[in-house]
Amino acid sequence: MRLPMYCSKETKVINSICILFVLMAGAVRMWTKKTELFGCNNLILVFFSTAILLWGCQLKKRLLQPQVRRYLLVTAGMMIVWIAVRSVKYDILPGQHFTVRYAWYLFYIPFVYIPLLLFLSVVYIGKTHGEKISRCWNLLYIPAAVLVMGVLTNDAHQLAFFFPEGLGKWDEDYQYGPLYLAVIVWIALLFVAMISVVCFRCAVPENRKKIWIPMLPFFFGVLYTILYIWDIFNVRAQVLKLPEIACFLFGSFMEALIITHLIPSNDNYSDFWKVSSIGAGIMGEDGSVPYESTQSIPVNQTQVEEAETGAVFLENGNVSLQSHRIQGGYCYWLRDISEIHQLNQSLENLGNVLKEENAMLEAENKMAEEKIKIRQQNAIYDAISNKVISQLEKMNQILEEPMSDDAEFEKKMKVACILNAYVKRCSNLVILSHQREEIDSNELCLALSESLDYLELYGVKTHGGFRGKCGLSGEMVQFVYEVFEEALEQAVPGADAMLLNLDIREKMLVLQMEINAPGKWLSTDKFHAEVEKFGGELKMEREEQTEFIYLQLATGGEAI
Repeated sequence: MRLPMYCSKETKVINSICILFVLMAGAVRMWTKKTELFGCNNLILVFFSTAILLWGCQLKKRLLQPQVRRYLLVTAGMMIVWIAVRSVKYDILPGQHFTVRYAWYLFYIPFVYIPLLLFLSVVYIGKTHGEKISRCWNLLYIPAAVLVMGVLTNDAHQLAFFFPEGLGKWDEDYQYGPLYLAVIVWIALLFVAMISVVCFRCAVPENRKKIWIPMLPFFFGVLYTILYIWDIFNVRAQVLKLPEIACFLFGSFMEALIITHLIPSNDNYSDFWKVSSIGAGIMGEDGSVPYESTQSIPVNQTQVEEAETGAVFLENGNVSLQSHRIQGGYCYWLRDISEIHQLNQSLENLGNVLKEENAMLEAENKMAEEKIKIRQQNAIYDAISNKVISQLEKMNQILEEPMSDDAEFEKKMKVACILNAYVKRCSNLVILSHQREEIDSNELCLALSESLDYLELYGVKTHGGFRGKCGLSGEMVQFVYEVFEEALEQAVPGADAMLLNLDIREKMLVLQMEINAPGKWLSTDKFHAEVEKFGGELKMEREEQTEFIYLQLATGGEAI
């Protein structure tokens, strides 16, 4: 909520009284000019001093930063001294005495330093409580001191005020010199710098739109200075003189900055509490509540005291009360947490839904895993079945045929053992192929060795030689074992000896078989596609009753 430009009732009353005293001072001068009964400067001093003291007391209570208060209180003191020196000059000192001229020169001490003090107070805008400004700003006291010393020593050089007819007639005729113009430029630059600092450092952007309010005293001061230097409309003889006008404009400028909140103040805390969108309040130690926002709810002293150590929940737990001890009582604030309760309830309901959905997803994932597992198992079973279907049919045929005697039974059982060894070892190779990307060549060696053992049991003399080792693809291992099994089944019955040599060389696998008196010769045509696939070579040669089989495949791996 954007706050309007509030000003407390007390501030309005004090400011009105201050303006009234200024108007009374002007009225006194006008009346004494007409009646010429007595000097008005002492009475004007009383009016202005009272107004400045009232304004200073208000500043002490309203301003938040102690450094800003210090600068402005010193400024108020300089204003009183300025008016006091002016009264001394006109009502106490003799008319043509040199001390009157130096009292006039003393006017320029507050005239130069008051704008500097105002500027240093404005520099604190944007600073945290107790934070100090850079010491470099103190360098501004140097040009101020130079200007003041230049005016005080004007009799020696007359750069501030030039007296054409000499010092004896200084009050009758004088002209403004370059040093006086430097003082005016100094004051103007400080006010422009103040306005710039206020615009850039103001914490609330909306307040920057009110900068035109403190600009009014500034522009009026510029206009009055121009009229005063050239004495247009006989300004020097008007109701308020330069020191009085300057004090009023300097104070008006700072008061405008404070009222528009361009300088932070606590002037409208009560209004802030009333229009605040939060529920809060200040409670005294006796339980009274001097400040309470419209969004607050009634609380008692016991609740506020308990809320200092931990949150106290009110309104069925929908409002959280917390407090903090301050001087003279407690500051407490309330927070509506009903929406949080609703959100927690919604989250709890959502959590239950998510829990159920997670349980369903978990069951679906488990079912999906089971399906994948079953699918993989079926794929393995199908692969095994395709590889050994011929051997299974032969075994089934052997078992179903009637046996004439024990010798025939034994012979057929030995053939079945040879077929069964292939079924077992080939199934194992298929399973390993689905589990691993590569199979150790030792698995192939074990399969060949077991088949040779059963072949020797059948009555065929066998010998197997194995050299080298590497990782082979599952398809290649199965293919080599399939070629071996085809040659073995073609050779039995009939063969009486088999010599096998498996040599795994550098990126190459070589299988050589020599079978004596095979029952049938191996046909290599059925393996032509697989041999090309593996980039190899399969040859079968016959020499009388001996069969020579040569299989060479590119492994792509390194032999060990």
